[in-house]
Amino acid sequence: MKILMVRHGETDYNKNHLVQGHTDIPLNATGIQQAKDAGLKLKDYNIAAAYSSPMERAYDTCRYMLDNSENQDIAIEKDIRVIEKNYGKFEGATYEEWHLGQEKGDISSVESDTAIAQRIEDFYKEKYDEHKDDTILVVCHGACTRIFLESKKIRPNDAYIVNTSLNEIEYDGENFTLLKYNA
Repeated sequence: MKILMVRHGETDYNKNHLVQGHTDIPLNATGIQQAKDAGLKLKDYNIAAAYSSPMERAYDTCRYMLDNSENQDIAIEKDIRVIEKNYGKFEGATYEEWHLGQEKGDISSVESDTAIAQRIEDFYKEKYDEHKDDTILVVCHGACTRIFLESKKIRPNDAYIVNTSLNEIEYDGENFTLLKYNA
């Protein structure tokens, strides 16, 4: 199965360096244009199914991408397992406040990276049963993408996962192989 794991377009929280997590922030004008432009990245793929986080920013990115590609007729299925990391009391905080909280160990309200990686892997394993010979589009979030790639030891570098970047992953039912990163 080929997985096209895409981060959502820009939001005002991204622009202002604020932690979003489960806070449902919509795309801003830049994010809408990014999502439309990202649809062009799909022209070389035959998408069998599309999935998104239940967050508006992810769903709308997915819809704009599909509408601006050869895949307009594909319905999008929302799945809670590809939602962003729950940052607990740090949602709405600045990135600086979040990093300071991490340094102090004040993260008891924050979802663990292990839990995130497991729920995303469970999602892909389930989808493999349905789509083992297909390409699927999954529009989600930056932290969950980074955490998943790191958990599989396939993240090639520490480059920031940019809005609407495409990460192409091959999954054979056992192993995940990264084919494209931040494309």
